[in-house]
Amino acid sequence: MNRQFEITVQNRIGALADVSEALAKSKINIRAISTEVKDAGLGVIKVITDDERATRKVLTMHDLEFDEYDVVPVKLIDRPGELARLTRGLANLGVDIESVFVLHKENGFTEIVLKVNDLAKARKLLSLK
Repeated sequence: MNRQFEITVQNRIGALADVSEALAKSKINIRAISTEVKDAGLGVIKVITDDERATRKVLTMHDLEFDEYDVVPVKLIDRPGELARLTRGLANLGVDIESVFVLHKENGFTEIVLKVNDLAKARKLLSLK
């Protein structure tokens, strides 16, 4: 199972460097990352790493506020329309996609992960493929 960590930080210069250095010092590889600015001077760093247990330990050890979520891995053929087909199918099932990460592109395929509001429905759709 893949996990997405959403780390809440002060929106300040060096916040991303602090988090990425903490992970690097523990030999944790970041597979995907995004950031966004929230209200009240806060930012969110969203990461997927290669070691969920170690990530959790490092974030806790550094007193970083975080939430974590299961994400659904999906392997798509790398061609126009594949993401549209997938996301329309999820929408038709009433599944809200909360975030998307591209993890890897190779040999004609793109591997992504989706954070969704209904894992069971998303997994059901994906098992039909």
